[in-house]
Amino acid sequence: MSAFIPLRNFRCLIAGCLAALPAFSHATSPAVTWICSTAAQPWQAMPGPALAPADPEVPPQVRAVPQRIYQMMDGFGGCFNELSWEALDKAPAADRNRVLAALFSDAGCAFTLGRIPIGASDFASDAYSLDDTPGDLELQHFSIARDRKELIPFIKAAMAVRPALQCWGSPWSPPAWMKTNGNYSKGSLKWEPAILRSYANYLTRWVDAYRADGIHIYALMPQNESNIQSPYPSCLWTGEQLREFIADYLGPTLRDRKTKVELWLGTLNGDPFNNGTNINYRAATVLGDPKASTFLTGLTFQYDTTSNLIASAHELFPDKKLMQSETECNRGKNSWDDAMRLYSLLKHYLGGGASSYFAWNMVLDEGGMSTWKWRQNALVTVDHASGKVTYNGEFYVMQHFSHYVKPGARRVLSTGPFGDQLAFVNPDGSTVLEVANASDKPLDTVLAIAGLPVGTFKATLPARSVSTFVVPAPGL
Repeated sequence: MSAFIPLRNFRCLIAGCLAALPAFSHATSPAVTWICSTAAQPWQAMPGPALAPADPEVPPQVRAVPQRIYQMMDGFGGCFNELSWEALDKAPAADRNRVLAALFSDAGCAFTLGRIPIGASDFASDAYSLDDTPGDLELQHFSIARDRKELIPFIKAAMAVRPALQCWGSPWSPPAWMKTNGNYSKGSLKWEPAILRSYANYLTRWVDAYRADGIHIYALMPQNESNIQSPYPSCLWTGEQLREFIADYLGPTLRDRKTKVELWLGTLNGDPFNNGTNINYRAATVLGDPKASTFLTGLTFQYDTTSNLIASAHELFPDKKLMQSETECNRGKNSWDDAMRLYSLLKHYLGGGASSYFAWNMVLDEGGMSTWKWRQNALVTVDHASGKVTYNGEFYVMQHFSHYVKPGARRVLSTGPFGDQLAFVNPDGSTVLEVANASDKPLDTVLAIAGLPVGTFKATLPARSVSTFVVPAPGL
């Protein structure tokens, strides 16, 4: 792979990269900032609607109620993968730096969070773990040397843009020698005390090793998608196994080693896998156990849409935080239909109580093919032959939320007959309205902020569009 710009020289180039980001800038904000994206014109600064007193004869279709507060937002992010770094390496140096700025700088998506696979994910170059020496229960051969070739350089390049980037990790599979089938794909963890102790130490060692390398690790999940067995790295866990491992092995090990890392239950799948039944069973089994629950900060969701299990979990476990840990992968088309689908997913999970939301692959080549032959979407694609960079529709929809909804924002009530809406109040007091028009026709809309004497405005939403409206705090 070609060399990237040394980190010590990277930050000084960011200003120049940002200056070359016309798609991510907009004119001086009027009273209301309006950014709109369609398939033909993503991320367009629209004429700012004028604020006016409410008209009792024209009730708003979209109404934010800042006085009715829900969850606090932790932020947005994406997953670091080896194939992403390899794709990014095909772009010219200036474009590579521009992509990193577009994802992690305040002028772009402003990602503040990242996900890291512990060992191989399905978008690693091949299957591996951090200790592939059979029988090494004491982990004498544990090493992150492989990660220093591609995964860690990707993370460090992101941290050059966002130094305070916070990351969490999850394994797709334990080391193959710890599994019942001796293979990275499918199988389960050998249910033997010596293996369970060693695996708890393995995960804890990962936290320590990455932190020692200067990467901010704030959380750990014991398994990616614990209810499926796939041809790529995977491992099946029952609810009872997760409960015992967390309560008797992983939780105590993290505590005794004083890692002060958050432990989350996940990542969990619902529909379309197993009709959404396993996530209830696993969450109820683990969180219903007082000992296991004590160790857990929250729980994470992947592929839970028709079952609406995230909202149920919020009611059942109100003391636990919720996360959407990986948005849908799709099939590599990177279409505007996929982008509109992402809006509906953001609305579903954030509206259900999630405090953070993660893209899956941030960057892939134009084919989007995994090592295990599953073609998937990415926010950004790079042509492997020409190095041309394309920002896909999902990039812009993600940016609508991550750019404007700041860490520490609170989701607030949004009401009205027009259903495709979410509202947030930022720490600076500004109100953010996220609104989509999924129809094939423009839509005249009245929007309002409750409690403001002059807080109503009008906009015509283009067909098949996503819009962000930002209303400054009163008095600003």
